[in-house]
Amino acid sequence: MSAGKDAPGGPERPNAALTRDLGGFFAPRRVALIGASESSGWTRLVLAGTDLSAGLDDVVLVNPRRGTVHGRRAVPSLDALDAPVDLAFVMVGPDHVADVVEQALAAGTRDFVVLSAGLGEAGPRGEERQRRLVELCAAGGARLLGPNVSGFVNATDGVRLFGLPVPDGLPAGRVGVVMQSGGLATHVLGLARSWGTGLSLLVTTGNEAVITATDAIGHLVDDEATDVIAVFLESVRDPVAFRATALRAAERGKPIVALHVGSSSLGREAALSHTGALVGDHASTVAALEDLGVVPVRSIEDLVATAALLGRHPRGLRGRRLAVVAASGGACELIADAAEPLDFTLPPFAGPLAKALVEEMPAFADVQNPLDVTGFVVKAADLPFTATRLVAEHGSDDYDVTILQSVVLPAAPGPDEDVVRARFGRLAQAIRDSPVPVVLQTGAVFALSPFALEIVRENDLVILPGIAAGMNALDGSARYAELLPRALRDRSPVAPVTGGTVSGTVSGTVSGTVSGTVSGAAASELERLLVECGVPVPPSRLARTADEAAEAAAELGFPVVLKVISEDVPHKSDVGGVVLDLRDPDAVRSAFEKMLAEVASRLPDAVLDGALVAPMRPAGVELLVSVINDPNWGPLLTVGSGGVLTELLEDVVVRPLPVPERDIPGLLSELRVSRLLGGFRGSAPADLARVAAAVHGVQRLATTLGPELRAVEVNPLWVHGDRVEALDLLVDWAPRPEAEKVDSESGTQ
Repeated sequence: MSAGKDAPGGPERPNAALTRDLGGFFAPRRVALIGASESSGWTRLVLAGTDLSAGLDDVVLVNPRRGTVHGRRAVPSLDALDAPVDLAFVMVGPDHVADVVEQALAAGTRDFVVLSAGLGEAGPRGEERQRRLVELCAAGGARLLGPNVSGFVNATDGVRLFGLPVPDGLPAGRVGVVMQSGGLATHVLGLARSWGTGLSLLVTTGNEAVITATDAIGHLVDDEATDVIAVFLESVRDPVAFRATALRAAERGKPIVALHVGSSSLGREAALSHTGALVGDHASTVAALEDLGVVPVRSIEDLVATAALLGRHPRGLRGRRLAVVAASGGACELIADAAEPLDFTLPPFAGPLAKALVEEMPAFADVQNPLDVTGFVVKAADLPFTATRLVAEHGSDDYDVTILQSVVLPAAPGPDEDVVRARFGRLAQAIRDSPVPVVLQTGAVFALSPFALEIVRENDLVILPGIAAGMNALDGSARYAELLPRALRDRSPVAPVTGGTVSGTVSGTVSGTVSGTVSGAAASELERLLVECGVPVPPSRLARTADEAAEAAAELGFPVVLKVISEDVPHKSDVGGVVLDLRDPDAVRSAFEKMLAEVASRLPDAVLDGALVAPMRPAGVELLVSVINDPNWGPLLTVGSGGVLTELLEDVVVRPLPVPERDIPGLLSELRVSRLLGGFRGSAPADLARVAAAVHGVQRLATTLGPELRAVEVNPLWVHGDRVEALDLLVDWAPRPEAEKVDSESGTQ
């Protein structure tokens, strides 16, 4: 099941106002199961859920051919009822869905869940079925979840309308879930039950004919029973609406955690730049999510665990300094190994904290962080609690979170049940009193026993399942605190440079050497705009012959570099179109002839316009800086390793525009190549302020070039100490519709 895509900023959907307040939709009192039958497994599963739905007053079974279904009275149609039902749950074949909905509308029903598949996801015929369904809802002012959904589980209001198994003992809580996959929803429910994660509402959205995932998320943003939202996201139907909803959640301090699946390249035809190959749908969506304060995760386990932790700490963790208390040296090592790649640190225990721990630990224990309280915990069961209390008392300024991984969760009540309950009561109180957040973590992933779940619920504890998922949940919680300020920043657009415009298709260099449809004047304007936007460029000359190249080199000063000029050669080094370190006129003449011959042999259809001659720069750090106009999320800034390493390393960071200049050094620090910018093995450290200004200038150039721009790319942006220059530029415009193209003879549109 996958939701479709609408064009960003498109017209509002019919009856969109009806989907802005879904409280009544998810809390009906009287429902009908249309298509209920003895042979349907769906019927049995839905009835099993409605039987446990304390929030339902009446469940009507509808079957036109049988008077009873599973021993319960059935009616032939909704017309037989004395009053409309609040919601109809439809389970008929795809050819009958529209007719059933039409009849229910006539009987006064306005809310529908359509479990039936075989509509919008099933080819042209299914699309036509779904189109009619949408038209009926629009005309009748109806709300519809689906088709092709499992339904929803409203634990807060006690309503289960769900066509798949719901585990016994599912706890109610404050985590809302929106799933674009109905089948995986059962696994989320299972994990929530196994780990004691309480849910407020779980919704599956299927084909999203009327109610979308964004609508459901918006409902949870406004839902007072929900503190955190977990989303399984296959696609974003309306990025504009999603952006507004996510920002509203950020403003209210309600975290959203999202698992986005699927990755497909934008395709090289979408833009001539390297960026088109590096930034696909998945990467651009994850970048957009983070920009909105949404925490991305990589697995269903991480989705549930991170949401559970953020439900307890909705502002996230204030930092990444860990204190660890465990009852196993191996667990300490595993936690340390998992912490390092996530940028967590384990500051050593020192001062009064170290002294207090030495006094409490057995003499053979090694007091260090992570702390192994050893097998002595069998004799002194409260020892881990004591260590945790001491961290809270003496380390509140030094640690952002304490991992308590030495608590044994009971499998059964046992003869000392009262003692166990009292011990966990003391633990819960210590956690509530601690100025340092304390998280409980198991050493491996397993389902908690019914008694353990009872202990967890009555003490309002959060259990992080296993080291991997537990550490990822901590990372997500810290990440939310880091992302929230970015989401809430001033989003005023970057101001364009005024006084000149360039249009057409340009694939060339900063010198303005272009061919084809763009005149030399337009190319010069492009170079002027680049410089005015704050991106320095080196001096250069265009040479159409070997002698012109030698003369230009003498004027500029040796050594020089030659680069082929051609609209048909966007990536010059790939085809022998770049020659470096030429030190005299004869070398320039020879290299000119050989380079053009080499490019012509590799690309015989390319039109070659000569070569660019520029001073040879010493070795420095080469960066890629580009802006690509993503079809879903709009302009995205990409910064990464440049030059020949761009596609080899795929070392890039992506951000939606605008990116404030003050944030760019932090963005650069996320790159692997950032170590070189800091000065590496004697090289001069880069002037990050100048680098940031140049990166910001590329943003400004993209804004100046206007909405027809597909991509603008500087590669490389050369950095050598305090010197920063754009050595090569590529600009690509979206082709205009034929009717809008400039008439080459008349010069009119």
